[in-house]
Amino acid sequence: MLWKDSDTNVDFLNFTEVAEQISTLILTPGLLPVSIGVFGTWGTGKSTVLRLAEAQLLKQNPSPIIIKFDAWLYQGFDDSKAALMDVVSARLMAESETNKTLFEKAKSFAGRVNYFRALGMAADFGIGMALGIPPGLLTTAGAVISNFGKGNSGDDYEGLKEEAKGVAGAWKDLIRPQEAKTPSKEIAAFRLEFEEILQGLGRPLVLFIDNLDRCLPDVAIGTLEAIRLFLFIEGTAFVIAADEDMVRHSVAKHFQDPNARHVHDYLDKVIQVPFQVPQVGVGDLRAYMYSLFVSVHSAGKVKDVQGFLLDKLQNSWKGESFAKEDVLAIAGDIDALRDALSVADRLAPILATAPSVGGNPRIVKRLLNAIGLRQALAASRKMNVDLATLAKLAVFERSTNSIAAQKLYQMVMDEDGVAASKLLMPLTQEGASTDLPVEWKAHEDFIKNWRAMDPPFGDPALLRPAVFLSRDVMAPAAVEPGLSQTAIEVMSALEMVTSVNSPAAKTAVQTLSAAEAKKVMAGLIAKLRDRDWTKQVSGLHGAVILALQDPGAKADLSAFVSTLDVDSMFKTTKFLLEHQKIM
Repeated sequence: MLWKDSDTNVDFLNFTEVAEQISTLILTPGLLPVSIGVFGTWGTGKSTVLRLAEAQLLKQNPSPIIIKFDAWLYQGFDDSKAALMDVVSARLMAESETNKTLFEKAKSFAGRVNYFRALGMAADFGIGMALGIPPGLLTTAGAVISNFGKGNSGDDYEGLKEEAKGVAGAWKDLIRPQEAKTPSKEIAAFRLEFEEILQGLGRPLVLFIDNLDRCLPDVAIGTLEAIRLFLFIEGTAFVIAADEDMVRHSVAKHFQDPNARHVHDYLDKVIQVPFQVPQVGVGDLRAYMYSLFVSVHSAGKVKDVQGFLLDKLQNSWKGESFAKEDVLAIAGDIDALRDALSVADRLAPILATAPSVGGNPRIVKRLLNAIGLRQALAASRKMNVDLATLAKLAVFERSTNSIAAQKLYQMVMDEDGVAASKLLMPLTQEGASTDLPVEWKAHEDFIKNWRAMDPPFGDPALLRPAVFLSRDVMAPAAVEPGLSQTAIEVMSALEMVTSVNSPAAKTAVQTLSAAEAKKVMAGLIAKLRDRDWTKQVSGLHGAVILALQDPGAKADLSAFVSTLDVDSMFKTTKFLLEHQKIM
């Protein structure tokens, strides 16, 4: 019971309506050129919306010229503007192969791309030019300059100069010196040639750009600028999928922190028509999980079930709904499917509202995959553990953190089990305890709803087999998804810090939002948990720096430290935590 963790061209979440609106805009000639934004956070379905919109456009005869550009793939290997234009020029050459006149224009167009690539590389001066290397021209050249600038080249200076000769030769191949060119004239000629080629082909060009929010700020802005400056002409449409906040962050960093109004205005000027990926509600989430489970247990009926569910979702404004029995009537009343759909009914309300899930389809799919792995492991070990119990435990891990989950496991595995019994049962049940452990305090509202969720937990002895499995496959709560590239780099840097007075680390953590700070701290804590605390603990200094910067991160680190055996802690470590008021 596992599903591929990627976007899809099958609509499980009623995103077809958004895709249809996008395709309608593109297929209305009077609205072109147009730039369309598909905004949403990680895992909400932006790439799926793009694929569904593409499918709508491909139904046309003739269909538009569709080009897909993944900005992240080119990061670090090429100038972002030139890479985008290169992809476009290659497609135009392929489309015009049967028309000699158009093909020659497409070849000329490709030559202009080379000019702009070279021009962009000439913008950087300094040590590279001193060596005779146009910086950034080739990855090898970039490495040469980087090493020399860092003082790592040592005795290889002469070798670097030899390598520079080859790089400089490549530079000459890009520009023909005998042709006098100016950027302004080239841009005008580029746009005119582009427009003539499209007119000759007689079809609009649609460029789908994905993963822009994964790119470094300069790459993201370079891609947007290429669209507006070079490619935004009659007969073109651009559909850009990104996390809106991450793009605004890139704008702020690229232009060295302009005021908030300018950051907002920049994106509004680039994106004419914004779409937000629809928020997934309880009904949507039930339909999504129903479709996933049917695809496993009754694959031949998945299209019929999907059609039925989409119809119900699209008519939910009329009060129409669906039930487990409706789906079983279409897919077949199979025991395993009935059990799975029952689990979906229990999970949907809590996953739609849990703070760390929020109905995010990718997180839900990963959670279901983790549950499926545990179920398979239980079967291989001949353990009597039902799917609903595994699901409820996995939801606790996903919706709290590794500290709270570890406390749950400790209580369940305790020989007495009385305390666990009182804390696990629903609050409406006689004898239920309201005095939560300190590790659970930050998740009080969620845990209240979780305790009421079916199946009811009470006797810890019945949970121990499932807890054994959860401890073996504990990944969902320990790994925080959706970290930006900046946050990933900050976390890596904090792991290597050996002093709480590191200026670089203090500066780095200031780039994190409050939400990212908590995610980075969760990642650090997951690694600190496995450290030997009787010795100097690597990564602790970075965690302390982050804690001193962000109150929420500090609370998480303090909660984690409270679970440690203080007497067996390394003296210097204990002093550090006490001095910084982490303990």
